[in-house]
Amino acid sequence: MAEENALEGTIVAERYEVIRRLGSGGMGAVYLCRHVTLGKLIAIKFIHPQLLTSEEVRRRFDTEAKAAARIKSRHAVTVMDSGVAETGQPFIVMEYLEGESLEQAMRARGRLPFAEVVEIVVQVARALEQAHAAGIVHRDLKPDNVFLAKDPDAVKFGWIVKVLDFGIAKVVHEDNVGGVGTTKTGMVLGTPLFMSPEALTASAPVSPASDIWSLGACAFAAACGRVPFDGEAIGDVVLKVCAAPMPVPSQIVPDLPKAFDEWFARACARDMRLRFRRVGEMADALRRLEEWSRAQKEQSLYEIRSIGSMVDIEEALAGDEPRTSSRGLVLGGMLAGVALTIGVLGYYVMSRTRAADETARAAAAREATLIQAENDRRLKEAERLRSQAADLRLGPDGGPSDAGAPDPGRGKRRRRQAVPSAEAPEPRPGSSSL
Repeated sequence: MAEENALEGTIVAERYEVIRRLGSGGMGAVYLCRHVTLGKLIAIKFIHPQLLTSEEVRRRFDTEAKAAARIKSRHAVTVMDSGVAETGQPFIVMEYLEGESLEQAMRARGRLPFAEVVEIVVQVARALEQAHAAGIVHRDLKPDNVFLAKDPDAVKFGWIVKVLDFGIAKVVHEDNVGGVGTTKTGMVLGTPLFMSPEALTASAPVSPASDIWSLGACAFAAACGRVPFDGEAIGDVVLKVCAAPMPVPSQIVPDLPKAFDEWFARACARDMRLRFRRVGEMADALRRLEEWSRAQKEQSLYEIRSIGSMVDIEEALAGDEPRTSSRGLVLGGMLAGVALTIGVLGYYVMSRTRAADETARAAAAREATLIQAENDRRLKEAERLRSQAADLRLGPDGGPSDAGAPDPGRGKRRRRQAVPSAEAPEPRPGSSSL
């Protein structure tokens, strides 16, 4: 402890003032520091003094700095500098974060709300997706390396996820660091409780699929309040991870959606080929699952509330004593409001129906009046025509008139008067006919 505290109050690399120790791990300790010229708070990780002679630890420390610097994501801790202190201890300068790790949150609160678990998985996946794109596998993803940093801009939960500790990360595309982290034959690097079967048994090279398993195990632990596989010794854990029946989340916590069982089974499938292909696909599937589950739950709650209200109404009507609680008053107010609304609607419908009936009756009366007027006009016209016909049939003296009767001899008489007779003698002058 005295050696660790010896750094407090010192100046490192002529620009970083060491203030106090924040925490310690197996490979090093993290200190709160301040940049002497900028005044900015930072975090510096130093290798433990007793491990300075270990080339293995130095390689892992160098890997952590380089791997973290290559990941371009706001969800991975930012590495700003690295070097060797005056004491000979290598160090890494990182952004200073305030908050708590997922491990600390689980210890303080137990299992977390499912919506919060989903958000943590989504943000961790963003960091891992960038790491995998850069050819980096974390290999030690666990709740203690998932940090919930305070963020005033994070309105929903008040934190942003930062993935920490790439100390045993494997840089997949660089052969010269392919063996970093293995010091002895059979030595397990990482945390067995959250490691994949292939990482525990070395049955296959670690890959992004190994991080997918670890993230699925972290989600299980946060949602269920316990690890998927536990044991008193590493051998017990390895045996359960590789051969024990897979736990079913909804059987442990009945409130969890059934679809989460299938998601976890795929994320932590022992056959790597059956897992999600990408960590981004894994996060998207969980987010859609949570949205669907929330919609189903809201619909169920609405139906339950509706049924419950009807039961309350029946109990209130059948009860011997009136209920004077605030709930009863609210229920009475709701019933009064419903009754008033029904009364207003009934009056409106009745008034509209009455107005429509009056309009129809007025229209029918107008139509009947017009039809009667037209009938009267036609009767008068017919009467007038009959009178004219009768006048034509009577003469001037009131007797029958023959003006219109045909005379077959009239034409013959007119022809005889117009043509002179050829046999009659012409009269002589001075003679007269007697």
